[in-house]
Amino acid sequence: HLSELSINSQGGPSVANMTLSPNLSPDAKQSSPLVSPLLNDPSCIRAEEEEEVKRKRFPTEKAYFIAKEVATTERTYLKDLEVITSWFQSAVSKEDCMPETLKNLIFPNFEPLHKFHTGFLKEIEQRLALW
Repeated sequence: HLSELSINSQGGPSVANMTLSPNLSPDAKQSSPLVSPLLNDPSCIRAEEEEEVKRKRFPTEKAYFIAKEVATTERTYLKDLEVITSWFQSAVSKEDCMPETLKNLIFPNFEPLHKFHTGFLKEIEQRLALW
């Protein structure tokens, strides 16, 4: 701690008289860390616990955000797939603009795709919840 401070001609501070605090030894090193008031302060411990809770609630790991982006993309893809499977099939069936052989070739593939991606999205969301 500085007891007096004066400004030199260049505008910077210069030490006029310096006294040491009780926690500093004469060579300006801090004494034992066990004497630190932070170790005895219960609010410091609570702050660490609150930080741990925040870290668990809002993970900052890059992998978590990548997984979250994959889940968002998968959710969007699944909705698009539902549009194809329901709306497209009904539109093609009503207008009868596609040969039956082509319908039989394309439409049976929609259901397995939809089933796979529904399960995949569920698994991603469960893993994110456990993260």
